Amino acid sequence: MTTGAWTRSFARALVALIVLSLASRAGAQSADDAVAKMTQMNRDAVAAYQAKKFEDAKKILKQALDLADANGLEQHPITARTHIHMGVVIIGGFHQRDLGIKQFKKALEIEATINLTKALVTPEMSDAFAEAKSAAGGAAPPAEATSPPPEAPSEPAAPPPPPPVEAPAPESTGSGLTHEPVTQSKQGSAISITVGVSPDLKFDRIVLAYRPEFAAEFLGREMKSVAEGRYGAEIPTSATGGNTVAYYIEAQDAEGNSVASKGTVDAPMVITLSSSRAAAVRKPAEPERNEEEEEAPNYRYFAALLFGTGFGWATGVGDVNHDVSINPAGMALAGLGQIAPEFGYWMSSSLMLSLQLRYQFVTGTTDVYANNHVYHAANYAFAAFAKATWRWGDEKWHPFFSLAAGGGQIRHVVTYGSKLIPPTCGPQGNQTCVDTIAAGPVLIGPGGGITYDLMDRFALVAQANSVLGFPNFTFNIDLNIGVAVGF
Repeated sequence: MTTGAWTRSFARALVALIVLSLASRAGAQSADDAVAKMTQMNRDAVAAYQAKKFEDAKKILKQALDLADANGLEQHPITARTHIHMGVVIIGGFHQRDLGIKQFKKALEIEATINLTKALVTPEMSDAFAEAKSAAGGAAPPAEATSPPPEAPSEPAAPPPPPPVEAPAPESTGSGLTHEPVTQSKQGSAISITVGVSPDLKFDRIVLAYRPEFAAEFLGREMKSVAEGRYGAEIPTSATGGNTVAYYIEAQDAEGNSVASKGTVDAPMVITLSSSRAAAVRKPAEPERNEEEEEAPNYRYFAALLFGTGFGWATGVGDVNHDVSINPAGMALAGLGQIAPEFGYWMSSSLMLSLQLRYQFVTGTTDVYANNHVYHAANYAFAAFAKATWRWGDEKWHPFFSLAAGGGQIRHVVTYGSKLIPPTCGPQGNQTCVDTIAAGPVLIGPGGGITYDLMDRFALVAQANSVLGFPNFTFNIDLNIGVAVGF
């Protein structure tokens, strides 16, 4: 081989070696970035779970598992930690114990020595994890001694081996407040912030102050209690469009004076914001995850007690005065009002099937005295509806729309006046006749309204139901308000 040929061969080999080295480093860096993102996503999910935002927590954890699949991290310890948190959310948030145990088993298959995250341990979680551990062939170890959010693994298992990710720093304490600073998050996403408060700290409110990049002043919002001794609030998406956002937490007395703080105006904590590439790394041809626990509906029972009144179009003959029709037909009240209990079953977080009853109280009518007999006017009406309700919205307000079909009667109160000659109403036969006109018995119609969550399972309800009745025709509208509970 000539010197020139040998030189060219050596050069080609050197170029190939450099390309392979760069590709290997790119792959390792990509895996390292994915692990870091999954660690932060687990932190976000734990914060959402502690704030009782169960749907948000589940969504974040599903995205983390998708990210693991896209980067070959199915056997990585951070993936095991993600399955642990998914099991906690499914059991604690959606009360699906068997499906949560399946998530625990998946975590144990990846890392047999994994434990529950300490701050999420409850007797219910411990029992479920012990069952999963027993099925895996071992006894359940005690909960981890580290604080949430999840600790990052120290030894990656999937090739190429990414470098170890440091575990999150322990929560800083002092001044009566306990808080783990958030250091990284995603642009354009709300950031959940939680803080622990010492029982002996005297304060009137806890304030989260935040300052977007390039803003001159801090904005503030009051933090709400999310658990015993813990408060939470969000830095909104409007503040996370830049590269950083600064924040601090302050406990204030009734006069607005600071009694304890984490960070200050002059020395705030800073969160580095990065653009999210989760959508880019997801396999485009891969369908949504179809595991049983992810497709199962979030079953919820629902009960409401509503009160209201209604009005509608009255036409036809009276219930007692059968020989006299109301002329002209027109709008009339549906008596004093109605009570409308409702019992439902949430097929998913947005669809409920329910049964609503309608018991109407009728007042103000007069009896008819004729033929030596007293004909009593109706004093009630009853109907029942099968309903499908769709709701949407987030936070505390939830608008909804419903379709109903049922049977029964709706009555409207009408006054006949001089139509009866001679008058026959009242004991002396000299009273103005006030009768009812019944509509139905087939009743259908749409409805809608809004609910306001006072707490996790207790809400106020405002509802409007429109009903078409036939063959005895009416168009009626009921306006109801009341309370609802979920269980």
